[in-house]
Amino acid sequence: MPAVMVVPGYYPDIVEIIRSADWLVHNFEGQDVDIYNAAAYQHNLQSEGIKYQVILDMNCLQYLLNLTKRAKSTEVSRIAAGYLTFFRIADLQLNPTYAIYEKINYSGERANEAISNLEQFRGIDDHSLDELAAYALGFEQTLSIDPIVSPDRDDLRSKLLQYRRLTDWDSLYLCVLAITSVAIDTSISRPRKLLTFVNWCVSEFRFSLAALVYAAALFGRIPAKKMMKYKSTETRAKKFGSLRNMTWDLYYVDRYMKSWVNKDPQVENLMLTADSGLKLSMELAVACQLAGDLEPLRPHLADEYRSIDQAYKGRHSADRAYNSKQWGAEYRGNLIEKYETSLLLAEI
Repeated sequence: MPAVMVVPGYYPDIVEIIRSADWLVHNFEGQDVDIYNAAAYQHNLQSEGIKYQVILDMNCLQYLLNLTKRAKSTEVSRIAAGYLTFFRIADLQLNPTYAIYEKINYSGERANEAISNLEQFRGIDDHSLDELAAYALGFEQTLSIDPIVSPDRDDLRSKLLQYRRLTDWDSLYLCVLAITSVAIDTSISRPRKLLTFVNWCVSEFRFSLAALVYAAALFGRIPAKKMMKYKSTETRAKKFGSLRNMTWDLYYVDRYMKSWVNKDPQVENLMLTADSGLKLSMELAVACQLAGDLEPLRPHLADEYRSIDQAYKGRHSADRAYNSKQWGAEYRGNLIEKYETSLLLAEI
């Protein structure tokens, strides 16, 4: 049984705010799991040595930064402050690493801004618990918080820029290109779009559970809002930015799943996101992983579920590019070039 812990008087009000917002994604099994029970996290940490960390997406990081940047509080920043207050009480650690990488987005010009954001985040994360709670509950409209400055900014900048690409970035980017190509193809009816993408994974590339559920969330019967960020009427630069933005969403899902499947047994990861498309994709991916099959997708796909499930189950016996001699970085690069040529047309 979770140990009884002493909590501040405002704790129930903070829990009410974040429970209503419902931004937290987890992979805990069981019908009776309450992810908003601080005592349970404390109990598992103290008795089992299990540490919990929460991965932030860039939007949630920005909501926290707005605690000091905006002249007046907003609903989303108050919710973010509520989550931070709860995490501090429950002793959950926040991990903004991927959000910082997304902020930089492979651009050295944005590295200094991202480092400043990280320093400001550290100051916010270390700020007075009572003041954070007062902000979350609407008693304070802004907070004065000093950043915690990195001792060696140049070294941190070098580390953040040392990789040309994050692991699996190019593969996930290609999946987003293929999904987008299917999405804008008016010759493919909506009920056939997911199966078209799945067949592409079988014949031309490879399977990714993250990409499959991302496509299911986009092409399903009740798609999440604003998932398709690409617009054919925009300029080439904006199209490219939209495709990168979608790839970051898919990257969060992919990294979360891999950190769970290959995780340290003493570390549990959760994800904080207010993005409905990203949250739905992550929840579907977690449900499929727990089920060991694609059954959790059935309510979203209706009649096309059976065809997709058969294609997925038969992926190992199909004639696939993944198993051919042509497979490799060059093959993937050629596919990326093919789709970019089609999707990134001359500027409007």
